[in-house]
Amino acid sequence: MRTRLPTDQPRSAFSLIELLVVIAIIGIIGAFAVPAAGELLKGSSITQAANLLTDQTAAARQQSLTRNRSIEVRFYRFGDPEQPGESATNPSTGYFRALQYFEIADGGLPNPTGRYVRFPNSVIMSSEATLSSVFNDTANHPITTPSTNDPDLPRGVGKNYSYIAFRFQPDGTTNLSATGGPSNGLWYITSVLLKDATRAKNGIGDNSNQVHNFFTWMIDPVSGATKVLRPGVK
Repeated sequence: MRTRLPTDQPRSAFSLIELLVVIAIIGIIGAFAVPAAGELLKGSSITQAANLLTDQTAAARQQSLTRNRSIEVRFYRFGDPEQPGESATNPSTGYFRALQYFEIADGGLPNPTGRYVRFPNSVIMSSEATLSSVFNDTANHPITTPSTNDPDLPRGVGKNYSYIAFRFQPDGTTNLSATGGPSNGLWYITSVLLKDATRAKNGIGDNSNQVHNFFTWMIDPVSGATKVLRPGVK
């Protein structure tokens, strides 16, 4: 008798119908997974921006205390030519999307001691009056254009930017008004996704025409202490 070897066993394979079923299941899973992943990425960029803002302002305050110097925190506004409607040469068409701090020397000249930090491309700091009071106290903290002594910004921005600044004093307090703050003396900046910049005009909330994904950074002008309000992504 002829003995059949294991290699002689008939091989099984997926049928065309089985392959189509598997592909359909993968497609259904992907349809649910992609939107969820998109929301996670949005939340991640907002969280990253919140951490950058918190860390940089905390470092600026710490430097004012340790060096016994005034430290100026600048918030940069400039246009991103890769975004529709923004011009690389006209800062007013752009948004606040980066910051840096400077030590103020005895002669009043700023010395950049903090690194230039830019938010993720998808996140900006809103300049709407109801969302960012720091950017709307222009009587005491005006929008300023760079001088010849100010640094050029990277990624082709150069001096095509404007900025608003406040200072930490040597004792850790700020030069923001202790009584003029619109929210119990606190000053704040709200950051949103770039795609929500227009919607930010309607404020933050649960309505479909308002911003749901944001964070608000707050600072006490007297103590210099900061905190962040970060709601869940909706």
